[in-house]
Amino acid sequence: MLNFTNNLQCEVCIHRQQCFFSSLSREEYDFLNRNKKEVDFRKGETIYKQGTQSNYLVFLLSGMAKVLVEGANNKNFILQLVKPFHFLDFPALFEDKMLYRTTVAVVDSRACLIDLEAFKSMILSNKKHVPLLIKHFNRAQQHYTMRMINVLYKNMEARIADALLYLVNEVYYSRVFTLTISRKDLAELAGMSKESTSRILSQLKEQEVLRIKGKEIEVVNKKYLEQLSRIG
Repeated sequence: MLNFTNNLQCEVCIHRQQCFFSSLSREEYDFLNRNKKEVDFRKGETIYKQGTQSNYLVFLLSGMAKVLVEGANNKNFILQLVKPFHFLDFPALFEDKMLYRTTVAVVDSRACLIDLEAFKSMILSNKKHVPLLIKHFNRAQQHYTMRMINVLYKNMEARIADALLYLVNEVYYSRVFTLTISRKDLAELAGMSKESTSRILSQLKEQEVLRIKGKEIEVVNKKYLEQLSRIG
């Protein structure tokens, strides 16, 4: 269940400088504040559902969420792990508000839901916001494209290497981390089955490329993973 909380005033929000709109006028902040709400999502709760429509943009304030493409037979592919102070995904803004990906809370999370029509009105009424929106779209599409290319053309060892390097470089910012995602999520991040993922992780552990203890993973030999990614 969604737990609607009291709205934090946008103009005094401690996350304002990290928000998509970091320099609005007072009138724009007031407008945004009237058209958004803060919501809590529990671990495992679906925030966006592929194939449905949404009237909100969702900006993550705390926690973590995964953006994925749902396939047949419960086979999914995780495109991205979203951390705080980023939009989770975008519905088709200027078409039918359709969602082409699913987003799920990885841990208990809090998000800011912004009315989609209000967001569009703000974009169209002030042209300085348009480059920010285009830049955001470009980055997201570039990331998703590269993720798909890597899965299509790389072997399984290289895909696991890419997934681990992504966790080290862009999610946990450390060679030693405790997984907040499940092993199934890790497999879906690599575009592989859980069984193949476990097998390759075991091989990397035996080769002393990784140290694994429960959910804690240490990347001992990052250069080896980078080489696997390049030649894969």
